[in-house]
Amino acid sequence: MRFLLLTLVSLVLTSSWAQAYEMQVVQAVSSSKRSFVTRNGKRHGIQAQMTASFVSDDVAVIAKALTVTSEFTQWELVNQEGTVPFEVGDIITYHPAQEYLWSLNPSEARRRYVEEVRSPVRQSWITKVASTRGLTESTSEAAATSASRGGVAVDALYERQWTRHFAWDGGIRYERETLNLAGGSLTTQRLMAIADLLYYFEPLEFFYESRFFISVGAGWGQSSTQADGIIQSGNAFLLPSAKLGVCLPFNKQWDFIAEGAFETLRVRERLEGNVEQNTTQSNLRLGLGLRRFF
Repeated sequence: MRFLLLTLVSLVLTSSWAQAYEMQVVQAVSSSKRSFVTRNGKRHGIQAQMTASFVSDDVAVIAKALTVTSEFTQWELVNQEGTVPFEVGDIITYHPAQEYLWSLNPSEARRRYVEEVRSPVRQSWITKVASTRGLTESTSEAAATSASRGGVAVDALYERQWTRHFAWDGGIRYERETLNLAGGSLTTQRLMAIADLLYYFEPLEFFYESRFFISVGAGWGQSSTQADGIIQSGNAFLLPSAKLGVCLPFNKQWDFIAEGAFETLRVRERLEGNVEQNTTQSNLRLGLGLRRFF
């Protein structure tokens, strides 16, 4: 009977402890090895000067919350003689207690969390609207000119993130441009398949957890130009496309996106009489968009 009672008490205590601990990734370690940063802050109930235990595979430390923001906390070791035994990217177990809790490191929970952090596969739909401006343009059998070309483009994309920093996307783009000349104007329409390889930087704590990104991309599709009732059509190649942008999260499901891009287009269109005309142009794009995670 006594053995059964002790077992029940142990289960209750273990259950309450298990609800209190959580896994964290070490975001940064100070050069002095006296403090480190985790991604949990005031929103998670942490207050300045509170203490907590941190456990890795073979070591445990007690630290005090030195600086606390809404999303991040800088912890300082309580032991004045100790140094932080963790490295950036280490998975550690956090528990708001003033004692070393070696038992609060269940292998199965740790394994699931490591898999989740190390393989953060996130998928999203993205819609962008951009204004384009022609910088330079050259046409076969004609001298290069600084044409007055501008237009509007709409992108619909699927993006998949396979690591914390790297992602790829693919989708379609519809673009309509107008080229203004001294003797009139030309209207060009394009429908293209596009794809990008992206790199996301770490979130900016001081600016609403926004993330800057850079990307390179390419595309291919159909192009059609109309002038004075004459239509010429052909293929359009987008290579390369270089982007710099920023994502500003509204919540866990929605992001606002702002970006700028430099693109090079090569267009091959056929005129009446089967005459081929090749055009190379450089464009500047400024766009806004929305991302929906699912």
